[in-house]
Amino acid sequence: MSQQNNIDQERYFSDPEYRRQIAQESANRSTSASGLKQALIVVGSAIVIGIVIISTYGFFLFQGLPSIDQLENPDTAIASEVRSRDGVVLDKYFTENRTWVRYQDISPYAVHALISTEDHRFYNHWGMDMFRTLAIPINILRGRVEGGSTLSQQLARNLYKEIGQKFSVSRKFREMITAVQIEKNYTKKEIIEMYLNTVEYSNSAFGIEAASRTHFNKSAKELNILEAATLVGSVNAVYAYNPRLFSERSKQRRNIVLRLMNRQGYISESELNESSAMPIELDYQPPSKSGRVNRYFGEYVRQKIASWAQENGYDLFTDGLVIHTTIDSRLQAHAERAVQVKLDSLQNIFEREWTSSGSGIYMDRLWEKYPSFLDSFLEDTDEYKNGFQTYQTTLRKAVLDSLKMDSVFVDSVLKTRTRLEASFVGIDPSNGNVMAWVGGSNYGNVQFDHVYQARRQAGSTFKPFVYAVAIDNGYKPYHTFSKYPTKYYDRNGSVWDPKDETVATGPINISLREALARSLNNITVRLLPEIAGEPGTNELWKLDPAARKIKAMASNLGIDMSKTPAYPSIALGTAEVSLLEITSAYTTFANEGVHIDPIAITRIEDREGNVLVEYHPEYKQEVISPETAYLMVDMMRGVIRGGDGYNGTGVRLRNVYGVRQDIAGKTGTTQNSADNWFIAMTPHLVMGSWVGGEDRRIRFPTDRAYSIGQGARTALPIVGTFINFVTEDPLAYWSYDAFSPPAGFIMPEDPNENRSEMAGDNNKGTIGW
Repeated sequence: MSQQNNIDQERYFSDPEYRRQIAQESANRSTSASGLKQALIVVGSAIVIGIVIISTYGFFLFQGLPSIDQLENPDTAIASEVRSRDGVVLDKYFTENRTWVRYQDISPYAVHALISTEDHRFYNHWGMDMFRTLAIPINILRGRVEGGSTLSQQLARNLYKEIGQKFSVSRKFREMITAVQIEKNYTKKEIIEMYLNTVEYSNSAFGIEAASRTHFNKSAKELNILEAATLVGSVNAVYAYNPRLFSERSKQRRNIVLRLMNRQGYISESELNESSAMPIELDYQPPSKSGRVNRYFGEYVRQKIASWAQENGYDLFTDGLVIHTTIDSRLQAHAERAVQVKLDSLQNIFEREWTSSGSGIYMDRLWEKYPSFLDSFLEDTDEYKNGFQTYQTTLRKAVLDSLKMDSVFVDSVLKTRTRLEASFVGIDPSNGNVMAWVGGSNYGNVQFDHVYQARRQAGSTFKPFVYAVAIDNGYKPYHTFSKYPTKYYDRNGSVWDPKDETVATGPINISLREALARSLNNITVRLLPEIAGEPGTNELWKLDPAARKIKAMASNLGIDMSKTPAYPSIALGTAEVSLLEITSAYTTFANEGVHIDPIAITRIEDREGNVLVEYHPEYKQEVISPETAYLMVDMMRGVIRGGDGYNGTGVRLRNVYGVRQDIAGKTGTTQNSADNWFIAMTPHLVMGSWVGGEDRRIRFPTDRAYSIGQGARTALPIVGTFINFVTEDPLAYWSYDAFSPPAGFIMPEDPNENRSEMAGDNNKGTIGW
């Protein structure tokens, strides 16, 4: 019944008091309804606002979460590796020194240490440990601040920069949500693998593999209990628990990890007691050197593939590529050792030979012979360039005189400028594979690579190309020429008369075989008219065809001759070459006349092992006939073996280093004694070495019979020492096979062995080796 029906109508109109009562009741009922309505509006509004706030906050939270693609493919900077053909890491390119390893390639001790220390309920939760999470406020009230993050939550922070590291409620929520997503997308083993590979360790090592290599010089799989506990313990504070800087503090932290491992049942009580007493023992490899045993070769590889990487969208420093190369790690190690051992010895001899007996002046004989060197060395320094302002003068002499007053500074400049450098490369002639590469003494000090960047005059190592042209033009090893010097005149009457320092001993006429073995300039020069088709000429310009043929020969054998003019002097090695080029050129002789450009990279893989690109040798047709190639090898055998009544310039390889297998080679020394070379050939490996000053102005002494200013006394010892090291290593790649002549080949024989011109003369002399 409505309110209107409940009113006594008769009384309402006759009784004023009743009317007031009814009106009051009506007003009260209206106020109550209005209040309820307002309350409902307030509550509804609050709910709507709450939903909006929660939605907005949720949107804000999820905006800061990694995407599905990021969850499935986390972006982690991984070092790219350069590996030898037998899998040894030669160099790395990285922004963070990290090498990713699979779970099965990580020591179980590292896994147990991690679980025990960071998240012992890891295998029982789904990304969040509710016991630890709910205990956080209780611990805070107790004054104990303890982390409540699980391994999955920590991994979320490490993997995804969107989450952040700074503490906040929002960050914590994001971390929890991401941890749950990680647990849904990955297995427990995969989570452990990702964690150990992404976390930072002491000494700028990222990931367990890099940390193992840096601190213990071993792989993550080889870590023992102590080593694993040390590394996992350092994760908590990479600087405070750095085992290299704070050994005792690191030991205390390691022992805490060991106690936790014991508590979780991973190690026994006796293992705990025994291990806790052990000191921290490191085999520290600085990050700049860890896994970077061949920086010279690594830089060469980087330059070779940089354009490919850019074109295909790869970052060599973060994408974890694996570059497989042709280098043999054992040969490489022996080559590095040979260069270091011999270069240290040669430096001492070099300084001693340039220093007068009893002199207190460093290399005084060098400054006396080349007086301009001292000033020119000083003029290269920053101190000289800034000296005009420092000493308030415009006079060159005033600056130099002021600098010379500081004897310590002058000595440091001279010792730096007179430092010798050396390089070595070994190439398999059958396929062009680079087997060993040493670009210099120390990449940290000298980044210039003397295998492929340095171009120096080839000296006598260029002569085989002259003789190859002669052989190709019908000359035989037994053909003879006068040992005496000759002269050639240009159109202006100027004379070109290169010659040996002394006339060679023996008969008047000397065979090409002996001339090459003894590296006689006089015979080489006399060959030029024959090659040019102008026998007997003394007109210099008529030798140009010979120069062009020699240049073409060198070019066909792989040497860049584009900047070398075809002058007759090319026959004596004035062309500038790299060690890589000239060693590669010699592989043509060892490979039956077929030249193969040197190849250093075989394939590139991504971090998952998928092959991205492969490289293969570029085989060329014969550039010289197999017969010419074998004759050249046979003639260069004489460089090592000598012959009837003479020694070759490379005889020390047999007499000093005991190399008795079938081997051929050639020494080389430039006219100014600045560059020394030696190339040696076997059927399976062609080896080249160069020794000279880092500064091109440096000269070797040559005024004494025993001076080291010859390829046979500087570059040859490096090759000889390398061969000794390799042949003493039963696991090294080496063969004693002999060179085989081509099918049906018959060695040319002198039809007139007892020719009268073989009679000796009284001109006795020696030729430098």
